[in-house]
Amino acid sequence: MTLLSSSPMVGGAQLAVSVTGNTMETKAETKMSCTPTCSSNGTHSDGYTGAFEGPEKLLEMWFAPSAEAAAALPVGQDASYCTAEEEEEPRSRGTGLRRVPVAVWRDMLDLVHCQILSTLSNAHVDSYLLSESSFFVYPHKLVLKTCGTTTLLYAVPRVLEIARVFLGTASAYQLFYSRKNFMFPDQQEELHRSWESEVSYLDALFPDGSAYMIGKTNRDHWHVYLAGPYEVRQLAPPQPVSSRGCGELIDGVLLLGESTHAEAEDEEREADGTALSRSPLVPSADATVNNSAVASPLIHPVSRTSSRSTVQEERSVPEAGADTTVEILMTGLDPERMRTMYLGGASSEEGSSGGKAVERVSGISGIYPDSASDSYLFTPCGFSLNGLQGDGYYTIHVTPEPHCSYASFETNVSDLCLDLDDPKGIKRLVEQVTQVFGPRYVTVTVFKARPALETQPLTARADSAVYAASAKGKYDGAGVDAVPPSFSPVAGYKSVDRVLYEFDHYWLRYAYYVRSD
Repeated sequence: MTLLSSSPMVGGAQLAVSVTGNTMETKAETKMSCTPTCSSNGTHSDGYTGAFEGPEKLLEMWFAPSAEAAAALPVGQDASYCTAEEEEEPRSRGTGLRRVPVAVWRDMLDLVHCQILSTLSNAHVDSYLLSESSFFVYPHKLVLKTCGTTTLLYAVPRVLEIARVFLGTASAYQLFYSRKNFMFPDQQEELHRSWESEVSYLDALFPDGSAYMIGKTNRDHWHVYLAGPYEVRQLAPPQPVSSRGCGELIDGVLLLGESTHAEAEDEEREADGTALSRSPLVPSADATVNNSAVASPLIHPVSRTSSRSTVQEERSVPEAGADTTVEILMTGLDPERMRTMYLGGASSEEGSSGGKAVERVSGISGIYPDSASDSYLFTPCGFSLNGLQGDGYYTIHVTPEPHCSYASFETNVSDLCLDLDDPKGIKRLVEQVTQVFGPRYVTVTVFKARPALETQPLTARADSAVYAASAKGKYDGAGVDAVPPSFSPVAGYKSVDRVLYEFDHYWLRYAYYVRSD
């Protein structure tokens, strides 16, 4: 880890910056103390009321169909914010979004009200363990998951602006936002107090997005918002940035190095009446309050039919590759098994050493034994983990208090033992996870990308022998299956709710289980 001696000033306050070294090798760096805004249970709230909101808000934003497509983007790759010390060091963080400096991510996370505790990286992805859950950065997409009373959606306009500067993209490729129903909705900030307000905020950014509520309205249920995929839209190639290429401080605000394509875009917007004011990436002190869907100068509404002369549209973009994500959300956790999630249970040490002890004692380490993991045990209780295996990630977060117990497990890691494209593999995964936590109620969601053939019009499909075979539930090895198989029964649980959604580019399976006893 490199600690920078000259930290930038943001709004009159000094911003501490840390930068991970060679991220092509898996390594972890951990702060062994709670962050200043993190109370004893890991939330940014100053006073813990004893009712912690475990269910997370989950945001996934893509800016290209694949890591390879992001690496090929010719725009924005020279944009950087750095200090004098960083100028002398080669950038080895990879391509696309992985080139964004940690200081910029820290600033974005300030809008959400959470901080980075530790990092874990490999050749494919950067993982950030947060005071409230997790953050994963690929070249082409990011996954941000936050619990408690965090304000996650305030990050969306800022991420769009970061991608504009560092990738040169005019908009997002696709977006997913989801969450389980809250236990204590009245404790949320106003934006997240209701699903309707969250949808209104996202609709202002993505006019043709779609919102769904899945499951029983009078029991546990799940919300999801989808936007895209859109055509990959790039800004015009910029002129070379200045030789310094770093951020400047103007009146206490950090401005990223600007390139001429941004000015040209502004001129075009002024001409057609859609001008947006220029804005720095680092906000003023009241940006959290003012960063609304209506007022934010960072918002660039996206539409499938939008077209401006200042952008170059790539109409022949590759389809997104295999993408299957499983999320397991659990409540009513077994109190005996949750003893390990308290300080003094599996370990008396807060931080990463305590987290490793929890992994071993609880059985978590046996789920993906070949992975690299980064975990944290909080005071007085609570546990978080990020794990990486190849180009996949998994993450676990636990609130063990009996009156609000909750645990989440999310993964896109598929291997020989846990094949996420096989219902037997998902059954095995759910059984391993529920064995660790002993929950009374379990929600399982599976998002699976649909092959290109599945998204063609029905008239085009009808002439395809491959599709005809797949429509009968057969798989011919060409990447086509008509409908994902139903979930297999889970030992010790009965299935009480099952839903299948067919979206244009994804399948979604949802299941709700209740423990048999």
